[in-house]
Amino acid sequence: MTIEDFMIWIWLAIFVLTIVVEAATQDIVSIWFALGSLAALCVSFAVPFWAEIIVFFVISSVTLIFTRPFVRKLMDRQIRKTNTDDYIGKRVKVIKEIDKFDGGEVKINGITYTAILLEEENDSIPEDSIVEIVTLKGNKVVVRKIEVVEEN
Repeated sequence: MTIEDFMIWIWLAIFVLTIVVEAATQDIVSIWFALGSLAALCVSFAVPFWAEIIVFFVISSVTLIFTRPFVRKLMDRQIRKTNTDDYIGKRVKVIKEIDKFDGGEVKINGITYTAILLEEENDSIPEDSIVEIVTLKGNKVVVRKIEVVEEN
């Protein structure tokens, strides 16, 4: 038996392996090599093994070069802001006192949210104070006190 007798099985194994790798990842990483191995498998019945290797590299390279930029553009995952991202940096009024060990409440756009202090804050924040939303932690807003400067 010569190497040509085994090349059919080798190309089939490479094809299956690249498809498994492709299925296991979220990005497109090996589909080009699957196409190259499939082409090499198809020609393995008629050409010597060195020609099969050339077919594999040519098909894999051509498909990689010409389709990867298009595929990357399609797969580009943009971070989409949600309405909760709009809350960060917003200044709101405290409607129930917030202290270090017990959350208070703030009202944002007519909805009451549980508010907790930023970890660096040590003092409690009394009712009717103005606070800034630093981040969201689950369904709670993390706030810090703002020193309001009165204008004359």
